[in-house]
Amino acid sequence: MYRSVNSRTRRTIRARRARGPIAAGRSRPLGFTLIELLVVIAIIGVLAGMLFPVFAKAREMARKATCLSNVHQIALAMMMYADDYDGGYVPAQSPDNLMRWHGGRTSLDEPFDPKLGPLWSYLGNKDIKQCPSFSPDSVGGFEQGTGGYGYNAQYVGGSPLPWPAMCVPAKETQIADPSNTVMLTDTAFLDCEGNLFEYSFCEAPYYELWHSPADPSTHFRHNGMAVVAFCDAHVRAMPMAYTHSSGWCPYGEGMTPHTADDYRKAHLGFLGQDNSLYDRR
Repeated sequence: MYRSVNSRTRRTIRARRARGPIAAGRSRPLGFTLIELLVVIAIIGVLAGMLFPVFAKAREMARKATCLSNVHQIALAMMMYADDYDGGYVPAQSPDNLMRWHGGRTSLDEPFDPKLGPLWSYLGNKDIKQCPSFSPDSVGGFEQGTGGYGYNAQYVGGSPLPWPAMCVPAKETQIADPSNTVMLTDTAFLDCEGNLFEYSFCEAPYYELWHSPADPSTHFRHNGMAVVAFCDAHVRAMPMAYTHSSGWCPYGEGMTPHTADDYRKAHLGFLGQDNSLYDRR
């Protein structure tokens, strides 16, 4: 009798083990409870909030690297041009307004075509002048076809003289300190309605000829940095040092001028408070 009861007990234990664990007379339900799912969703949300800004910053760093390469290639092309033209830099513009350093056009209402510009034989690639981080708010504009970069037209690609002598570029021998003289930067122009569009020139803080302030055009679009090429062709990213407003609204008769805060919010400014990084001295 004792052996029979003991045998039945062992068989019962084995059967329960085969069916799995039993709690309070019921087997444990499969899957997650609602609270467990909510906890997991909350954790994923927190991680996403932490990681997305990191991913965005990393993507912008990759774009800045492309931009640095683009500007360096353009600067090298400008130096090759100078070698071929007795040390004369590329003209920033022509008196008839049909040519810019980056392209040309056959009428004033057309975009600039890089194949018609003075650098085409040195670059042969229209995409080099396009900054990957710049998408203009306004299509067209008086400098359409520029891309994302601007040239030091006051001192390198031109001269601080009355028109049309203003279009005469500098000679290499006139630049006293090439490694500290700005040649090219990321640029954009803020129109009177608050739209950013393409602009061909990186303006110094002041117009030497008129002794008046210029509106900023260097665009600090790469996480607060702008890509800058100097006259010895070295390139680096630099932060905004200063900004101001000229106090008038170009190309918008009767409209309210932008303030310095408007330009700062648009990431437009200068590399210094005076013209010392831009001029020939």
